Amino acid sequence: MIEPGQHDVVALTEQLREATTAARHAYRDTGRLIRLLTVLSSPAAPDELLGRALAGLSEAFDADIVCVVSEVDDRFLVTAASGLAEGDTSHVEGWALGGAAATAVRDRRPVAWDIESGARDVPPSLAGLGIRSGAFVPMSASTEQSDELLVLYRSTGETFSGTDLHVLASVAQRLRIAAEDRERAVAIERLAESGHLLAPHLDSGSLVETAAELLKRLTMSDDAWVVGISDGLAYGRAHHGTAPVAVDAIGERPVAELRAWNTAARGEAWTGFAEPWDGSVPRTVLCVPVLRDSTPIALLYASRNGPRPFGVEVTEIAMIFASYFSTALENAGLYRELRHRATQDPLTGLANRELAVQRLDHVLTAGSEPLTGLLFCDLDGFKAVNDRLGHESGDELLQQVADRLQNALRLKDLLARFGGDEFVAVLGEIRSLDDVTEVGRRLIDALREPFELGGERVIVSASIGGVLGARGATTAGTMLRDADAAMYVAKSRGPGVVEVFDDAASNRSLDRLSIRSELLRALDRNEFEVLYQPIVDLESGRPTAFEALLRWTHPERGAIPPDVFIPLAEETGEIVPIGTWVVEQACQQLATWQRMPGCDDLKISVNLSAAQLWHGDTADKVVSLMHEAGVAPGDVWLEVTERSHAGDDVTAVTKRLRANGVHFALDDFGSSYSNLAYLKQFPAECLKIDRSFISGVAREGTDRSIVRAILAMAESLNLDVVAEGVEQSDQRDSLIALGCRLGQGYFFAPAMAGSEATALLRERVAVPRPSTAVSGLRLASRR
Repeated sequence: MIEPGQHDVVALTEQLREATTAARHAYRDTGRLIRLLTVLSSPAAPDELLGRALAGLSEAFDADIVCVVSEVDDRFLVTAASGLAEGDTSHVEGWALGGAAATAVRDRRPVAWDIESGARDVPPSLAGLGIRSGAFVPMSASTEQSDELLVLYRSTGETFSGTDLHVLASVAQRLRIAAEDRERAVAIERLAESGHLLAPHLDSGSLVETAAELLKRLTMSDDAWVVGISDGLAYGRAHHGTAPVAVDAIGERPVAELRAWNTAARGEAWTGFAEPWDGSVPRTVLCVPVLRDSTPIALLYASRNGPRPFGVEVTEIAMIFASYFSTALENAGLYRELRHRATQDPLTGLANRELAVQRLDHVLTAGSEPLTGLLFCDLDGFKAVNDRLGHESGDELLQQVADRLQNALRLKDLLARFGGDEFVAVLGEIRSLDDVTEVGRRLIDALREPFELGGERVIVSASIGGVLGARGATTAGTMLRDADAAMYVAKSRGPGVVEVFDDAASNRSLDRLSIRSELLRALDRNEFEVLYQPIVDLESGRPTAFEALLRWTHPERGAIPPDVFIPLAEETGEIVPIGTWVVEQACQQLATWQRMPGCDDLKISVNLSAAQLWHGDTADKVVSLMHEAGVAPGDVWLEVTERSHAGDDVTAVTKRLRANGVHFALDDFGSSYSNLAYLKQFPAECLKIDRSFISGVAREGTDRSIVRAILAMAESLNLDVVAEGVEQSDQRDSLIALGCRLGQGYFFAPAMAGSEATALLRERVAVPRPSTAVSGLRLASRR
């Protein structure tokens, strides 16, 4: 029984206990705030600040897990956490909104909740932790701010009190403000450090690469892209970051397809949660337009992995950076225009002398290729056209010449007008002097067709000198000097000639001069010999013709290769008497063979140099030699390689020979640049497929496809075809399967002396002729 007055004591005791508890809680809450405010006020990067604050909240409120989540499409995705594993699916997949979380988001007020098993307010991955209570605290009381919540989970069962929620609401807002302030300060600091780094880049390529790198750093993003805009299309220009997607993956797409475009077109920034270019895990994306005259000329994209929203401050700084970038792009454009004018020939639009020398010097000192080529071109006959038609027509001619030369070069080559009627080509990806020669011939070919000037057709050619230079061993001045010297040598040999020198030309000059002088006496000394290689029916192996091949055996030097002495013979003009002698020997040998039983339909094939065709009396001499030997001109085939570039000047000679019955074959077909054009101007009736394609004809691939195409073309043009360089049985079988009927090569017989060829004929003449004449085998069947 309680005595009177004891009720007052009990009441006072309870009030004291409650006051003591309240004081203890107040002290605890004050301590919490002090510790958290200390964290928030300490210098740290935004991510570090957030991590330290969450760890402090976990300790202060005895929470197992503390995290910041963002609402995305009625789900929560974790943006930062303390006590949650990095690989937890909540970071990527999130979890659905529960009742408490939905209330906190909707009403913008903190909510405490006793959580039952299986409640939606707990991520599925945390179900096994026994979470019994939680607090959901908006990080902003304003609906205009981000939909982020500060979430705390306890497994102790102690419910978060009203005081806890009050403290947490204050801390959450202070945390958001501190993080935004810190992010703003870092971004402003980085902008101050980085803005001026755009100015030095006057090349647009390096400028956009630098802009992507700086944008990533300024916006504290994981990736940054620069997207160009042109004619309503968006295309990737640069990327910096860790995303497994290259700039090319952006492709080229209409700007209207970009989610950010409508906002960017208004000159405003766009931010949202979207899939990146490669369609992988969604990211938080910021897009700001780069404006010129209020029109977007590019877009700057920054992305953060996961739902880490961009604050207003970062967005504003990104817009300032976009303005800096726009100015830098304009400066780069002005510099490019000024540089273009300083290095461009105003008449032709080509590079000028200065740029050509710069390019040549660069590839020789800092280029990636070990070799480079140089061609020096001087027009033949330009002065006469300029004097006769006037300077305006002369300028128009130079423009047309420039266009043709440019089209004849590769994208990797640089063509420049050096001055007057001189042009220079700096060649890239050159492997040998042969490549320099080949490109030079392409330029010669490009000028063969007449030019139209004011209704009048004029013809000009070019004399071209070429040199080969090695990186680190040759100078631009030396190459220009040697190419110019080679050009004058070419000009001395007549119009439309290519002459090439290399670094070893001076070392070889004495040897060349020696061979050249001895070549002049080789015919008189009987040092030449004609060998014969059979052209056979591929199925039967029966010879249908022989090709006459010239060989030179020097008494001291031994055998001198044809590719060495034939060009020297053409330079000296000695090829004309030598070629006449070969025709004479071949016709006499053919006459002997045709008198043998079963060989009356045998043919002979003789190589002819373009230099021989330039002589007006060649046709009469050749036909006369045939008649003297007693062979029909129709049994003789003259082979001319496309590389010899006979040109229009030989038309009269070839027509006269054809009128007398002589046939023409185009040798080494497919090994040069413009075979089809050559077929139009040269009266070829037979194509000899170059051995380089026959080597791979037995396998499916490019060689086989080329041979198949040549055979199809020849059939449509009613031309004979001979496969050169057949060395294996599978090559022969493949050619037969493709429809080729004639061939020559070591598989059948090498080139041999006349006596050995006679023995071969006696051995194989008994081989029956094909029972059915194949259409187009005129080399075998025509008399």
